[in-house]
Amino acid sequence: MVTEKKPAAAAASDKTNSAKTGSSGADKPSAKSKAKASQAPVNKSPKTSFPWFKTILLVLLISALAGSSWFGWMQWQQRSVLAESLQSNLIAFENNVNRQQQAMIRASQEQSQTIKALQDQLYSLRLLTNRQAEQILTLGTATRGDWLLAEATYLVRLANQRLQVERSIENPLAILESVDSIFIQINDPELLAVRNALAIDIAALRMTEIVDREGIYLELQAISSALETLSILQPHADTEATQQPQAIQQAQAIQQAQAIQQAQAVQNSQQAPGSLIETLERFSEKFGNLIVLQKRQQPIEPLLSRAERAMVRQNVYLLLEQAQSALLREEQIIYSSSLNKTEALLRRYFQLNSESEALIARLQALAERSVSQQLVDISGSQNAIQTALNLRHGSAVDEGAEQ
Repeated sequence: MVTEKKPAAAAASDKTNSAKTGSSGADKPSAKSKAKASQAPVNKSPKTSFPWFKTILLVLLISALAGSSWFGWMQWQQRSVLAESLQSNLIAFENNVNRQQQAMIRASQEQSQTIKALQDQLYSLRLLTNRQAEQILTLGTATRGDWLLAEATYLVRLANQRLQVERSIENPLAILESVDSIFIQINDPELLAVRNALAIDIAALRMTEIVDREGIYLELQAISSALETLSILQPHADTEATQQPQAIQQAQAIQQAQAIQQAQAVQNSQQAPGSLIETLERFSEKFGNLIVLQKRQQPIEPLLSRAERAMVRQNVYLLLEQAQSALLREEQIIYSSSLNKTEALLRRYFQLNSESEALIARLQALAERSVSQQLVDISGSQNAIQTALNLRHGSAVDEGAEQ
């Protein structure tokens, strides 16, 4: 600012001097003009160069400020990005630490469970070792009777399993009878209670009614095969019981007609022509007896088509198969119901002859049979044998401990 005021003061002084010289005289114009001409270049050069310098300086300052602000903004952006990345890395590190801790916790739990399982196995192995040691100790003193008793125990257990799984009487009964023969070989008075329980179980099995499922199944299969030879006729509303009296009445009516004709021939030869009216009256009465009118209580059913006949046969086969399935599952109600429905279809749609009557009678007999096998409890002998074995093992262990 000091440099700007000095040229202005010099210019003002020059103007005042020029004004004074102009007023004093005009005889010195050349000197004044020369002085002005010499001062003019000196004064014009600062006036033109100073504003450009100021502008350039201002532009540089603005550029420096803009560059510094842009650089500061970039640094701030980089720091913010770096802070975010550091924050995300810190969160990821914390998550990783948490996962590692959880993994360590699970590993410790698995290790504890494994240790517990190994301890349990070790305890069970110790118990098994002790049991085997006791068995070895008892086997050293085992006799032939002990081996036979162990065999009898196995057979009794097998009989119980067969009874529950096969639901038959023959095999468990045979097994228990063989066990009884084993006790006869042992001939030990201490086992009388066991033989008593065994005899009770054998008697219970012998008194149980045996259901011949295989025989009934095969008989139903034979009936199903025999149905192929039976023929299907038109279903009649009347039963066979009403058809037979009709045939008998027709035969009697024919016989009466023949007797009337013979009587009329005899009367015509013996009587006079004057009794013609009486003869006609008697003839009308006898002829009226020949005509019998009956009212049907049920509507007449039409003939079955080929598809309907095949459907009837298929229904009969399906009912027999249903009865076989119910037989194997021991379902008494379904078994009897299926056979009764089969009998009804045979009576309604099939020709009633000797073969069909035999099949119907057999179906009635099979429907009345029981297909549910009654099972008895034969666990008494098994419990008695187990008690005897425990007593023997206890006495053997006591003897070994004393020795």
